[in-house]
Amino acid sequence: MHIVYFCTTPTAELLVQLETSILLCKKEAPDIQIHLYTDESSIGQRWPIIQHILTPEQLTQWQGPKGFFWRIKMQVIADLCALYPNDPILYLDADTLALDLPGLQAQLSAPMMHLNEGALGTLNTKTERRTLRELDQKTFQGITTTAQSAMFNAGVIALPPGYGEAIEQAIALCDSYLETQAPPRLLEQLALSLALNKNHLLKEAQPFIAHYWSTKDWWIPYLKHWLEQHGPTFEQRIKYIHTLDLKAHPYWAKRSNTARRLRKLLGI
Repeated sequence: MHIVYFCTTPTAELLVQLETSILLCKKEAPDIQIHLYTDESSIGQRWPIIQHILTPEQLTQWQGPKGFFWRIKMQVIADLCALYPNDPILYLDADTLALDLPGLQAQLSAPMMHLNEGALGTLNTKTERRTLRELDQKTFQGITTTAQSAMFNAGVIALPPGYGEAIEQAIALCDSYLETQAPPRLLEQLALSLALNKNHLLKEAQPFIAHYWSTKDWWIPYLKHWLEQHGPTFEQRIKYIHTLDLKAHPYWAKRSNTARRLRKLLGI
């Protein structure tokens, strides 16, 4: 299995999350290859990872004709699938904590995404309602979007070997969505959900990987303090990563709009 992250113009808070996530992956699977696609060569120079440096031209190209930033993430996964077509691929957002990588690998007979958030018609944010209103019953790339289409969280994407074509279809589907009037924020997530679930095989990865996207402001100070207390280098920290309390805070919590705006203002 190959694990891949994508990180551009990182903040100090993002680097805390990224290093912790990589440390836990190395604890769970010491011999696994970890890849980082980034435009900043200084990131992770002392980490046991393989860097893939993205040029400004490549970043622009991978955003596609509509300049959609999160399309880059899809291209990163497609690129690694092309490099290693016979191996499983695991994409992780930085705000993830590996709980049981061997368990995930043992269950990876079909693709996984982090969590099934529900049928599109049952999701009730303004963005989700507008997305369904624009895309309902429309067919692109051979895939029809309906109120019953399941929306999965895209912070974790695990692929058995041979799923590069499905990722390419997801990219094409996202491009088709971007030609509509649907709000772009969720389109990468929706395209991946539908392309990987077209045979109704998509499973949840949450028993194996925690994704604390809604509680970053709780986790980041704790993780930062832990890193500071366990030596300045990756090599020192990996010796103690087993002491990290993976239940220090909830992975998910319903937050107010004020809390969401504050996290956005703080860049977390």
